Amino acid sequence: MNPFLTLVAKLFRDVRWSLLFSVASLFALGWLFVYVTSLNESKIRKDLAAPPGQNRRADMMREMGMTEESASVAIMMGSWNHPFIVLVIAIWAIGRGSSAVGAEIERGTLDLVLSRPISRTSYLTSQIVTSLVGLLLIALSLAAGAVVATHYNVLSSPPGIGVLSRPALNLAALGLPIYGYTLFFSAIDHVRWRATMIGSMLTLAGFIARVVAVIPVFKEASWRPWVDQASIFKLYNPVDAVTTREFFSFDVAVLCGVGAACIGLAYLVFATRDLPANG
Repeated sequence: MNPFLTLVAKLFRDVRWSLLFSVASLFALGWLFVYVTSLNESKIRKDLAAPPGQNRRADMMREMGMTEESASVAIMMGSWNHPFIVLVIAIWAIGRGSSAVGAEIERGTLDLVLSRPISRTSYLTSQIVTSLVGLLLIALSLAAGAVVATHYNVLSSPPGIGVLSRPALNLAALGLPIYGYTLFFSAIDHVRWRATMIGSMLTLAGFIARVVAVIPVFKEASWRPWVDQASIFKLYNPVDAVTTREFFSFDVAVLCGVGAACIGLAYLVFATRDLPANG
């Protein structure tokens, strides 16, 4: 077998349990969010059945233009912003990025791998292919769980896989820059913990910046636009991905661009750096 494909197969064997756990977790969450959406729709239909003036909640929903045929997928997408979903993507991206180079040097296995007929570029590419395929599978499992759940829960407008694939792609794209900058720090270091720490700190800082930017009390603050624009989490918008799609293409393109730039820097650094003789 081709050495590159052999290495990719080995990497998938190494991460099979963490990948399976991540996929199963988001599949279950996708199912759960459909169930919750079904309950919400039942409540909405019950409220809207009340005559005008007898149910304040129903009157407010009518003023907002909400009807019994409100798009199920738009309601469901509010749940896709749950921090646990972002956490699963971030853990996979940071874990795979930090282990690509630093962990192999730390374990003393990188010399052995590169002593085989495989170049540094091919080695790093195998790491990237494994990680990005895993990232896409994890994101799509959320959509798959939702699609399967629509066959067991009543929704007024059940979404198909084509509709849900857009926010899933946006979610996978969110993980790309997280993986990219963690990979870059792994490529310049010789231990895993530093790349993990830096990647985690940058990701947490970006998430906190996004949370702070949407707090109403800071709405008029002069620094708010700068903080908001500095966070990659601003570019993850599942509701827009299934409704107007006004920013969907731009958001995905920027996330992929940032991730690709970081991966490119990792290639450059890894190709030119000195590796420990007994790493």
